[in-house]
Amino acid sequence: MLLRKHLCTISAFALAVSACEQEKPIDAPAPTRGTTSALDTEDQEIADLAAKPDSWVLEQVGGKRIVLDGQTLDLRMQYLFHEAREAAAKEAEEAKAQPQEPEPDPFDEPQSALETRDDANQRWIRRTKPGPDLASTTDETVTARDGKPIPVRIYRPKAPGPLPVLVYYHGGGWLFGNLEAVDRAMRRLADEAKVMIISTDYRLAPENPYPASWNDAEDAYYWALDNVARLNGDAARICVGGDSAGGNMSVVVTARALKAGKPKPACQLLYYAAVDNRSVSVMRTHYASARLFWNGFGLDEPFTNYVHQRVFPGMDLTQPEISPLLADNFAIMPPTLVAAAGFDPLRDSDRAYADALKQAGIHTVYLEYSALPHGFLQQTAVTTEADRAAGETAREFGKLVAGLKPKKR
Repeated sequence: MLLRKHLCTISAFALAVSACEQEKPIDAPAPTRGTTSALDTEDQEIADLAAKPDSWVLEQVGGKRIVLDGQTLDLRMQYLFHEAREAAAKEAEEAKAQPQEPEPDPFDEPQSALETRDDANQRWIRRTKPGPDLASTTDETVTARDGKPIPVRIYRPKAPGPLPVLVYYHGGGWLFGNLEAVDRAMRRLADEAKVMIISTDYRLAPENPYPASWNDAEDAYYWALDNVARLNGDAARICVGGDSAGGNMSVVVTARALKAGKPKPACQLLYYAAVDNRSVSVMRTHYASARLFWNGFGLDEPFTNYVHQRVFPGMDLTQPEISPLLADNFAIMPPTLVAAAGFDPLRDSDRAYADALKQAGIHTVYLEYSALPHGFLQQTAVTTEADRAAGETAREFGKLVAGLKPKKR
């Protein structure tokens, strides 16, 4: 399996175009906010694309917008997907002319795994708008149940405390992502929602397959419960949230907390969450979005199949911790905001999850952005529509959190 080829079409990890343009060795972790490096040049390339007139972008993609299921794909996202397909086709032609030995799976060797992850994380950074300055950011370490360290980063907005708390789990298919990769997005979310965020850097597959990531997520939530007073957080408003894989873990943490007799999260924030992880063929049977968008719009079938093999080796994909939509515990869930993307194969499963919550009597806010693909939080520097979606969802989550208990008079 040639994972690197699959990465060329995964905008969910902000790799479309960039991963296919050229392979660059990564010798250091992703640059942090404000670092001067070669990344600045690539930042400028993204800024140039964002500033191009629509007429220029439309010409580059052949003069025709993509319209599917009554939705029109964001023009700059169409450009990125177009460029990725062109690069992949060129690579395929070159491979035919000069057959080569198959590349090894990059996750089979520690150094190649590190380089692959750093490559993805840097692309997340440069596709995301820089976040605002906050009151403070601090790094701490949670001790996992097996004694291993779980790094967390705490974001405090410029707002009076005690602050509501959001324990956040990044996306990346349980294979990618870290604190730096989502730093810009977390700064914005903390600022616009006026919540303290505890961003959690859980262990990744395939080195640590299920349930390692989920266990770390649960341990980080319990750490937040134990440390909320020290952090000047509001113990009555400790929530969980995440994007994609992180959304899945948020739901699982809620269910586990209840089962363990711990206080459950006060609310959930789910960005294009992976709530149904059954096979692609099963998903296509159940959801129109899976039939329409599982190839060519970022979150592609080869990558999804790879996730199933490496994250859930030989496991039953219908069990509730893997596919929370198939659980029967909706009535115990807290108030939830679900944000979905129109050109996402997961769109209809997210709709179904939001509907199940509503039918169970749970206060649910459902927001859907019809022009955007999976992973739009990492496209805010590319397109104004992703930027709008990130801002709107943050503010709506802030409203949800503010309504969890009566305001002080």
